[in-house]
Amino acid sequence: MKRVIVLVALFLLLVNSVLVTNADVAYPLVGASGVYTLVNLHPDEQRHRLYSVNYQQTGLIPLCSKVRIESVDSRKMTFRLLDSGREYEYVFHNSLRDPIPMHLDKFFGKKCDASLAGLSEVDRKGIRSGTVLSGMSKRGVTLAIGYPPEHATPSLDSDIWMYWINRFGKMTVSFANGKVVGISR
Repeated sequence: MKRVIVLVALFLLLVNSVLVTNADVAYPLVGASGVYTLVNLHPDEQRHRLYSVNYQQTGLIPLCSKVRIESVDSRKMTFRLLDSGREYEYVFHNSLRDPIPMHLDKFFGKKCDASLAGLSEVDRKGIRSGTVLSGMSKRGVTLAIGYPPEHATPSLDSDIWMYWINRFGKMTVSFANGKVVGISR
């Protein structure tokens, strides 16, 4: 009988942890109209998936693309591109340091400035192509390829930003005086 009680207790703990793990996250932009990408996003187009560690996959969702955020839970966010209707999953990695809503606010918002006022031509070219180019500013890099993962680059004041191309490949962006001076893969 003790064995049955222990097994039932373990089962209930497991069920409870699954329910808590998949709990909805309060995020004010869920279902809101007029939501935009604030940076270029680089999804895995075969799986329609992005990751909070900002893997630099081959796809490109341009800056200021209009989206509808369908849902957010503790594991992922689901959003839809309004121009194509394509749905994407944005998977949260366990290394995420910011609370989920704060993290998402870096990538999605109610206003997006597509004019790129005040940015150099090299910044604009990198943003249009979704790549990093020598001479780009830190803001230009952020708009072109998104923010570096927080655990790899804890401060944007750093002169070295680390990105992942995928689970196995890394890319380092080096800055001097706020401008890109090196890109290594």
